[in-house]
Amino acid sequence: MRKYAVALTFLLVVSGCGGSSDTATPATTVAPVATQAPTTTAVSTTAVPTTTTVAPTTTAAPTTTATPTTTAPTTTVAPTTTEVPTSTTVVPTTTAVPTTTEAPTTTTAPTTTAVPTTVAPATTVAPTTTQAFELPDLSYFAENKSDRFLVDFEDVIAGHPHVGQRSPLPHNDSHIYFSNSDPRWLNATEPSDYPPIYAVADGIIQLADPPFLYYYDVADHTDSDPPWWHVGYTIGLRFATVGKVNIDFLYGMEPYVIIQNKPKTFFKDFIIVEDNQHVKKGDVLGYMYVSPFSERLAGPKSPHIAFGILRDGQGQWDVYAPAIFTEDIVNQFGNLYRHPSEGWDSTSFGNDWSRGRGVPTGMGWMIDAEENPFGDYPLDVLMYDGIRDKELDGSAYLDSKTLGFNQGDTLANFEGRGDTTSETYQFDTDWRVIIATIGGPAEFSAIIDDGYNRYSMSIYDQSPDQNFGIYASPIMSPGSVAFEVSDPENWGWAIAVAPADAAYTLPGDNLPEGSCPPGCPPLP
Repeated sequence: MRKYAVALTFLLVVSGCGGSSDTATPATTVAPVATQAPTTTAVSTTAVPTTTTVAPTTTAAPTTTATPTTTAPTTTVAPTTTEVPTSTTVVPTTTAVPTTTEAPTTTTAPTTTAVPTTVAPATTVAPTTTQAFELPDLSYFAENKSDRFLVDFEDVIAGHPHVGQRSPLPHNDSHIYFSNSDPRWLNATEPSDYPPIYAVADGIIQLADPPFLYYYDVADHTDSDPPWWHVGYTIGLRFATVGKVNIDFLYGMEPYVIIQNKPKTFFKDFIIVEDNQHVKKGDVLGYMYVSPFSERLAGPKSPHIAFGILRDGQGQWDVYAPAIFTEDIVNQFGNLYRHPSEGWDSTSFGNDWSRGRGVPTGMGWMIDAEENPFGDYPLDVLMYDGIRDKELDGSAYLDSKTLGFNQGDTLANFEGRGDTTSETYQFDTDWRVIIATIGGPAEFSAIIDDGYNRYSMSIYDQSPDQNFGIYASPIMSPGSVAFEVSDPENWGWAIAVAPADAAYTLPGDNLPEGSCPPGCPPLP
């Protein structure tokens, strides 16, 4: 959880993105990806009542009407601009007998054809903005799912769901990631050229209060080695309640940039809504700034939006898995976080992508009872209404064919969960193994018979309280080899072996140069 060094009186829970785990390990030996759990609580200090009246009804100014001399009845109706009824003011009727036309003896004199000589001045009614808006209970979304995701899927390349308290390394929000090499963002000149961000439901906007303060917050990692920091901006959408507690949907935009050579109001035009504004599902709230690589921080730090459901005014883990979306949206999201559109070797890769690797489709994985928005019980997977989800299998799965070798180069590959000893393989050439695991603790050893000795060699250990990790071994000698796996929590693992000279790529190997660290400027 990042620590904010900015004078904002309105704060939201923010993700623990970009902790110490974002410092890359050399590509040839990749250490376990362990993302630091959140440590800082940020909550809203401005509460909005459950029922909100936006503005009182405006009463029309009195209508001033000049007395006609030879005018037929004239009716002036004050205009209205909303659904709320407004008063209608009618000009008093004065009927004059025409002096230039003799009235027919068999026809009643017309009352609507005379040309008036004096027209009553128009009266303008101020727009009526009164609208009662009652927030639904959060349970409403168990059956009434939103069909509007917070972004367009064509604009994002990776993600991860809410990884709950029962997972190897919990995290208190979900993410979606953007590409720093997408020509649409590289050629953007206006905020509206960048990815739009949508209201996922009807609700009330919550922004930094008061609004004249800077439109960004600072994530301070200057206690890291090397020290670094970055900035982002936040929108909250109050859309539901639980009892007397307001429920907010968080949008935390984190481009992973610093604002050197930019004004402190740089992100102001990327937010196009106002504090306490009532919005409808599908309204555009703002835009996600995606920088070129030259501005992005160095290392596996990927621009993203952190999103989640927060219980207003409470602690860092008073959050729910954001399971308010339709099955179609969840399926698209699950496919995205298991199969990033630019691949795991993307130049925009960030370590936090791995939180979703191998995880089953859902908006929440291994959640505790307190993270369940629709019940008071834990769930392995949350995708539906909290009831159907009890039958879902929460087992993660890693594909040994996609660990980093070209598929045609592998000598052996297999995957599983729990403790096991593999069959014995005969490798007649120098070889290398890539090992991946969903979480720790886990131990991987090779039982080797080189024709002279039979011995066990430890290859890779994953410590407890670590999430996904992947490792490429040094070159190993020919011989008969069996692999022994210890996975006491049954998180899941995968193993692939290829000749020592086979090409391979691990996540983070293809990252271009970034702005910093090292050498980040002082905090703003």
